Amino acid sequence: MFATLSTATGDQPGFSVTNLIILLVAVAVFYPLQKKLREVVSRRRRERWAEEARRAEREQEPGDRSAQDDDQP
Repeated sequence: MFATLSTATGDQPGFSVTNLIILLVAVAVFYPLQKKLREVVSRRRRERWAEEARRAEREQEPGDRSAQDDDQP
């Protein structure tokens, strides 16, 4: 007399067309966002490393830098 959920809905496959469409939409939205985020983070990291390298050079050889600056016109 009482129908259970499985008998009321019938046998459904584990992966339906609706689920496939939802998955494709999710990938179409999140993949470009993730790719852009990775590019921005990588660019900022490279910029930070370059700035740290410049600072390290300046701190390491302050006498050599001033002598080079004097030679240039």
